[in-house]
Amino acid sequence: MSIQYRELLQNISNWLWEIDAKYSYTYCSENISQTLGFDAQELIGKTPFDFMSAEEAKRVKNIFTLHTSNQETIIDCETLYIHKDGHEITAMTNAIPILNKNGNVVGFQGLAKDISEDKKRLQETAILEERLELALWGSKDGVWDWNILDNSVYFSPRWKEMLGYSDEELINEFSTWSDRVHPDDIDITWDIINEHINSETEYYEGIHRLKHKDGHWVWILDRGKALYDESGKAIRMIGTHTDISEEKAIQLKAIHQKQIIEQIHDSVISTDLGGFITDWNSGSEILLGYSAQEAIGKHLSFIYLDEDLESLGKNISTLMTKGENYVSVRLLRKSGEILQVDLSLSLLKDENSNAIGMVGYAKDITQKKKAEETLEQQSRMAQMGEMISMIGHQWRQPLNAISLTASNLKLKFDLEEFDSKSQKDFKQCTQEFSQGLENIQDYIRTLSTTIDDFRNFYKTDKVSVNVKLEEIASRALKIISPSLIAENVKIIEEYDSDKTIELYDNEIMQVILTILQNAQDNFLEKKTEEPSIKIITKNRMISICDNGGGVPENILDKIFDPYFSTKSEKNGTGLGLYMGQTIIEKHHKGKLKVKNSGDGACFTITL
Repeated sequence: MSIQYRELLQNISNWLWEIDAKYSYTYCSENISQTLGFDAQELIGKTPFDFMSAEEAKRVKNIFTLHTSNQETIIDCETLYIHKDGHEITAMTNAIPILNKNGNVVGFQGLAKDISEDKKRLQETAILEERLELALWGSKDGVWDWNILDNSVYFSPRWKEMLGYSDEELINEFSTWSDRVHPDDIDITWDIINEHINSETEYYEGIHRLKHKDGHWVWILDRGKALYDESGKAIRMIGTHTDISEEKAIQLKAIHQKQIIEQIHDSVISTDLGGFITDWNSGSEILLGYSAQEAIGKHLSFIYLDEDLESLGKNISTLMTKGENYVSVRLLRKSGEILQVDLSLSLLKDENSNAIGMVGYAKDITQKKKAEETLEQQSRMAQMGEMISMIGHQWRQPLNAISLTASNLKLKFDLEEFDSKSQKDFKQCTQEFSQGLENIQDYIRTLSTTIDDFRNFYKTDKVSVNVKLEEIASRALKIISPSLIAENVKIIEEYDSDKTIELYDNEIMQVILTILQNAQDNFLEKKTEEPSIKIITKNRMISICDNGGGVPENILDKIFDPYFSTKSEKNGTGLGLYMGQTIIEKHHKGKLKVKNSGDGACFTITL
């Protein structure tokens, strides 16, 4: 028996005792002296039968022996004890067997009450109170006792504690309860009470709110039973209060969550583990065109295209394995329209964390998808224009060189600088023509190589390769370096990455070319003296930094927005950096960032 439990019983008139298998007292509460006149310690080691007459001892011992054999609880056993001064008293005893781990009785724990004086007068009431008291020991319920005849009432300390008060702070008057009932609950509560008082119900049970000391409302489960006189008139009610505020809060939260789900415009659908729909919110009705009545009970597959049913099964399988799944799927509206949605799937679980169903949250991205496709198409066209511009820019130097070489040779002929009759002049003429033609062939090879580089760059097969970042950087420089060198841009390469990474190499090269081209255009616009670009690789990161003065702070957070450009309309589309960020962050799950560093801008790609 716990110390707290024993202390709880020290101040009541009943006495608590424990006996072992030989019926010897092992414990007795101190208040035994008030009833039998003996101190508690005087009983330790002795048996209850030592304080009874021989005949009574025999009778009671037979009762204990029988209950020991049957492992039964002793209930309401009237026992005659001999007081220390010699007079006899009557006690009402209740006891429960103490069992060891093998289920054998090794003693009893009991409670005894002196009923000598009021045995007849209060017998029924005493039994009722004692049973109620035993039932409530160790519980958190508060007890109330209402004498209907004189309207007197008793509230237990725990009853008052639920409302934030000590026992002394609230008086035992009927108004203590009635004045604290929530105004919205008082009428219905009285109706339920009167139904029981008038014998219309077997017992009284209701829920109402009581005002706490600090002002908030406590939800109470109120239960009780009336006692009736011989004529059937209710004379007394005894009951309990149970604080159910926490349970009520959970119920209200669930109601509020359901209301929220019903109000949102996105689709929320729940199913059982077999995929049959159990709940269909108003957002689902709006999005898919079916009413809840039409959808509930059907299998989830009825809103899927036939060719997507296999992917539905795979998505559910992933959900069952991982507990959640996030996918983009197509759904079929009642009208036949096909929608593209982002779908978030999760498992519904019971209180034991066992899966009992599935819930899906679907957001319509059809228009967004169309807009992205349109934007991507526009971006491709814009990038094609930029690539053609870059090809033209790189062809300009070789073409100029070819034109200049041919013009020089023609000019010398027109001015008759060569005398074909002289052996010396003929040899010189042959050498100059041969060198000029060789130069022209080199220039043509440069033009051809440029076309091959860009043709390979624009392949759309989207096959990932294992490659080092410095290899991609070198290939990008091979395309653009002739024009950079022609404009006296110094290129600094600091490669320190030996990691081979799986990626779409042409897409990464596209991003690098965009950044390099922007730097080149910025140099020309600002007329940067001694322009330079530094390319650094390290592990899974590549940085491209220039000394072109940097990006103005007021637009630094806008340069990745679509159609935002600092160039003139004829020189820029505002899609290069936007597509670059899309390639890095969506296609490669990486990051593309920019910051001003030193005397220029520094772009960093992290994969």
